[in-house]
Amino acid sequence: MKNLSIVFNLLLLALVGVLFWLYFSLKKTSGSDSSMPTAMSNVAGKSRLIRIAHVNVDSLNAKYQMMLDFKREIESRQNSIQMEYESKGKVLQDEYTSYQQKAQAGTISQIDAEKMQKDLQAKKADLDNVQRKLDDLQREAQERNITILGIVQKYVANYNKKMHFDYVLAFAKSGSNILYANDSLDVTKDVISGLNVQYKDSLQRASKPH
Repeated sequence: MKNLSIVFNLLLLALVGVLFWLYFSLKKTSGSDSSMPTAMSNVAGKSRLIRIAHVNVDSLNAKYQMMLDFKREIESRQNSIQMEYESKGKVLQDEYTSYQQKAQAGTISQIDAEKMQKDLQAKKADLDNVQRKLDDLQREAQERNITILGIVQKYVANYNKKMHFDYVLAFAKSGSNILYANDSLDVTKDVISGLNVQYKDSLQRASKPH
């Protein structure tokens, strides 16, 4: 029976299979918090300090409520489709086996054989429709993943209007291009907290009668 496992990426910042750097063209570092770590950059022959921070993607996936709700919903719908596929697949397999046995034993009339063939074809078409449900679910998961990524990127960009980082990097323990990240550069807690407040507010607004 065809495997119905759904594959979608839950790493918000790794939709193309690898983590990438989020770059923001921002304000100059003047007036920024001088306690944040900096590094020297030489652009067009001019040296200046650059400010860097990172967001831990593992923590984002584990603690961002929108992502957790999304994952729970997708897994629930996937399990429902899986059960439907397995149930209908078993009925189809049993009826096909019965048809083969009768046909080989010569205990079925031509009329009954044609009737069973049509019934099998209808059940196969029904099973294909269930498979299409899974395909549609996978596409929906990918699209919503991109939507959530956009929300995170927009929030980080707004958050950075007051922080004035030159780079905000995506960091994960596995699959990351960043081999080491200093904890003092970690702004994950602030980002997740703000995202969860924003998500909670959006749910409250959606629940209010218009």
